[in-house]
Amino acid sequence: MVNLKYSPVNRFRSRRGLRLRRQIETLADHLGRDIVVLDVGGRPDYWANVGLARIARIDLVNYSAAELEREAPGGGSGDVFVRKIGDARNLADYADGSIDLIHSNSVIEHVGGWADMKAMADEMTRVGRAGWMQTPAWEFPIEPHFRAPILHWFGDPLRSRMMSLSVEKKVRKLDIHKRRKRLEGIHLLSKSDVRTLFPGKIIEAERVALVPKSYIVRWMPDGLPLP
Repeated sequence: MVNLKYSPVNRFRSRRGLRLRRQIETLADHLGRDIVVLDVGGRPDYWANVGLARIARIDLVNYSAAELEREAPGGGSGDVFVRKIGDARNLADYADGSIDLIHSNSVIEHVGGWADMKAMADEMTRVGRAGWMQTPAWEFPIEPHFRAPILHWFGDPLRSRMMSLSVEKKVRKLDIHKRRKRLEGIHLLSKSDVRTLFPGKIIEAERVALVPKSYIVRWMPDGLPLP
């Protein structure tokens, strides 16, 4: 039986941060300079787990001003961040291949339906010469946003009722209106979905007991191998 109270989040975040750090360093060495990052749906505090070395600038594009205002890592290091209100589905301010590394963490599943997710994926691959996109795996039996078992494998009416199985009291107490509204804002992706949205890109799975917990899509420019 799956232990709902077990959370490997910190372990995964630590490993993920190291992997992203290696990709940043490899890209910076290849280009011979510090790199420019576009973090789609990003926020400053996320980068405390990655570090800011070899990064010249991070453009944070987020739909929410509150997310952009989170405290930056390292105290005085906040000047590396450029905060912008924007839409992951439309990065028209950025030319094709204009960003060294485009990044998103647990964002694509929140932007809307399939057409919205495809728009975001298309924009990421258009703008970023290198990229990193992470999203929770639909195949994992615990829904990560509500921490309830197999909830995401069913239709919305049953999913809203199954939120009562969440280990989080605040989720169990939501009324039907709030439950349905929150469900409408989350669309988890399977591996085949991710492969369809990012054709030709490397897809890596983070696993718990051999079951995919999340997927990371990565790519590098000019045939440069992934670290």
